[in-house]
Amino acid sequence: MSDSEKKGCIDLLEVLSDCDLYSLADTVTNKKIPVGGNRREALKTIVTFSTSAQELLSRQKINKDVLFKYLVKYNVTPSVNTKKPELIDEVLLLWMKQSQKRSQVKVYTPQASPSSSRLSSRDLASGSHTFNAVKLESHSVVNYSPTINFTINNQYNTVNVNPVAGGASHEQDLHKLGLTFIKWFYDSLNSHNPSRGVTPKDFGPQHFYGDAKLMVLLPGPPETRENCTGQQAVSEKFLHFVSRENLLFNPNCDHGGVMVKDDPHGLVVVMVCGTIHKDNQCLGVFDQMFGLIKDPQFHNNYKIKISKMKLTATAVSNLPRLTDKSQAEISDLAAV
Repeated sequence: MSDSEKKGCIDLLEVLSDCDLYSLADTVTNKKIPVGGNRREALKTIVTFSTSAQELLSRQKINKDVLFKYLVKYNVTPSVNTKKPELIDEVLLLWMKQSQKRSQVKVYTPQASPSSSRLSSRDLASGSHTFNAVKLESHSVVNYSPTINFTINNQYNTVNVNPVAGGASHEQDLHKLGLTFIKWFYDSLNSHNPSRGVTPKDFGPQHFYGDAKLMVLLPGPPETRENCTGQQAVSEKFLHFVSRENLLFNPNCDHGGVMVKDDPHGLVVVMVCGTIHKDNQCLGVFDQMFGLIKDPQFHNNYKIKISKMKLTATAVSNLPRLTDKSQAEISDLAAV
């Protein structure tokens, strides 16, 4: 358990009654370490003898109500229907972000319009930012190797994500895979926007795993997160953006807009950024992460296991690039 997780666990456990706290201490230690009715000793014992923050948060005494109220305390507003495993993921993400803020020296922040820095469905449907010609600047290279963490099927995963910079053949193949996927995904998705006037292309739940997860993030304050679980729900959420809200997503497939990396277990992480449009207006920017895994029952093609989309209302003067972002921002985008 990291120092930030220990601090967060103690902070969260403070809301428990004496009875629940001492009972939890007995459970964690199998009643082998008496705490003698001392709350401070109980808190220390619980954190010390818990194998991980996730294991501790999964305990029965830390129920959905405790997790929900804790998140609201820090201006994170999950849906009231969010299940406990998803609330646990939200709490772990909150602690990671708090740790990053404490250690971060400099954070890149997109220049927001004076009117609003938050993007809601209403903002998306009535954006007022005119999209002008974008001036492309010289390609920049990040000089760090960001590490991202996320949970799939209750398993904590870590992947190092680097921008692919034309080196080994494997990295070139990965970059090509990422670009092919991104172009297919947004082209197929955008085809369902009625303003395009084109025949909708194949896009549906068959391209997602049955337990696929999607997090949609709208920066605040307060920050709003919406979680979708299941191939049907995730597919419908993406289609809602284009068919109901008439949005078009324009990914930056060049000039530092794409990062791709894989791990030894077959997970391919694809990250991309771009601009959001409606009619002839640019409403803001988006950042998105995909976790792809091959499906042997789907002709060995990749299907989407997990995704995170961040939508930000802002005036756009330059094409957004992942290579302009800090390590903390890249890690935050990939953390779900």
